[in-house]
Amino acid sequence: MQAILAILATFALVTLLLGWSRWLAGRRWAAAGHWLLAAIVGAATAWGWPVANHVATYEPRVGQAIAELLVEQTGARRFRVTLTRLPSGRMQVFELAGTEWRVDVRTLDWKGRAADLGWAPLYRLEQLSSRETAAAERATTTYDLRRERGRDIWPRAGSDPLWVRLVQAGSAGAAWQPLANDARFELTLTEAGIEVKPLNTPASESLAGRG
Repeated sequence: MQAILAILATFALVTLLLGWSRWLAGRRWAAAGHWLLAAIVGAATAWGWPVANHVATYEPRVGQAIAELLVEQTGARRFRVTLTRLPSGRMQVFELAGTEWRVDVRTLDWKGRAADLGWAPLYRLEQLSSRETAAAERATTTYDLRRERGRDIWPRAGSDPLWVRLVQAGSAGAAWQPLANDARFELTLTEAGIEVKPLNTPASESLAGRG
């Protein structure tokens, strides 16, 4: 999307310069037409750039693993969790309290003209949470995983007539998973939600221990 807007911005600039050359040549109406076109394209680019900047905070949803999680116990019901985003490999470290964790994501699915252009479905990691027990109604710890910038279209997708026609906003969350020392998990985003796969023995044993 940003590449398309960059092309439009270049087109607007070239059209503006052509209009100036027509003005210097005494072709007033031709200059006015070029300037009007440049203004329209420039306004569209200025409106769309914050949206494209926001969409760039999402990743293509291609059915592969989106993250890995490594859990290390640091105390009684205290854990250090290393979240690795895939495929970029970007790592973040968090301190969680409790006995269980989960990750939530936001999704954007293009439709209508946007889908016709071949724009891929997108996702973005939203938050990492932990809670004390399975009966707890609220998370004990919550971390924001978003990289927020630009104009957020996710809340508008269900109400704004323009965005309703172009995109469907959704969300998905992993089921609550056990916090266990040295456990490593892999997260994959599917049509059904987030699937969590144990990658080592401590992870497998922690899941088996839940019955």
